[in-house]
Amino acid sequence: MVRATKGSAKAAKVLSSDRVFPGRAFSLKRSLQGLLFLLLLTPPLSSQSLPNEPKCAAQGKGKLQLTTEDTTILGLTIGVSLKAVREKLGPADSLPTHGSASASNTICYVSPDGTVLTFGAGAMGGFTDVTEFALWSHEEKFPNVKMCSRSSLVSATLATESGIRLGLSEIDLTKIVKKKPAVRQNTASYDFLCAVKMTKIEIERFSADGSKDDPFFDLTSLVHVRFSNGAASHIEIYKGESY
Repeated sequence: MVRATKGSAKAAKVLSSDRVFPGRAFSLKRSLQGLLFLLLLTPPLSSQSLPNEPKCAAQGKGKLQLTTEDTTILGLTIGVSLKAVREKLGPADSLPTHGSASASNTICYVSPDGTVLTFGAGAMGGFTDVTEFALWSHEEKFPNVKMCSRSSLVSATLATESGIRLGLSEIDLTKIVKKKPAVRQNTASYDFLCAVKMTKIEIERFSADGSKDDPFFDLTSLVHVRFSNGAASHIEIYKGESY
């Protein structure tokens, strides 16, 4: 997996996968160009303050992140490799990125009823480890459906281990995710942000000045939903760390 740190130029390199933490993949939404820009502007680790967001391990503050059950589908949790996905669901070609260096490496599977399940591995996953997955109903007309591999494991009733699935209402999803969403027109966004404490090894690895302070990773997790006639027709789920 790949970890990014603002305090060291070493973050610009894609590191080999020496540790895999299911549910602790890296953010899909930051491009490599953006990271390099931050590297140039951000002071070393020792001069930065701790993040203002709550600590992920804090008690009594409600739900602070998506759970493993929220980010697991068909036994595959965000953070696993695309290789593991293919071993579970069968061979699948990567969708075209149209020349974008920051676009995720995405594969997709389509069910007999037209439901599509996608797995994306973004830059922070080294384009090999899953950083998000999504469900598309037949009505949503996934744009690259002809390139998706067929799978009998995918269906309109497919759900995460916590029960997130297509067809649910906003009320039902809110009960599962346990957070009030930001609602706009026919969409709902359940966004979480908290701070994960670095391990001793990570402190030594990512501290530009060798500091032994206790810095944190920012952990972002979210569920983005689009509704059609009051029922979820497209669901995106991701969970990722950045620093």
